[in-house]
Amino acid sequence: MIHKSIKVKNFTVKNNPGFRVRVEQWEVISPKGLYSLNFIQESLKEDGTVQDSQLYNFFMTKEEIKTLTEGLLNE
Repeated sequence: MIHKSIKVKNFTVKNNPGFRVRVEQWEVISPKGLYSLNFIQESLKEDGTVQDSQLYNFFMTKEEIKTLTEGLLNE
């Protein structure tokens, strides 16, 4: 559980019938400059409720996040 004082950014990457990928990101308390990223993959039932989910957590600096996004956007 994330403490209510921590500012969490979240967005949906992909949202199809039966499947969704979300990302949550926040700066950790210590050490400064380190961020926690949760990649959440969800299988959805026909009514849109979550059937099961997998969570992948990574700790990265801003520079590492920048490298990740540049790598994903390069063709």
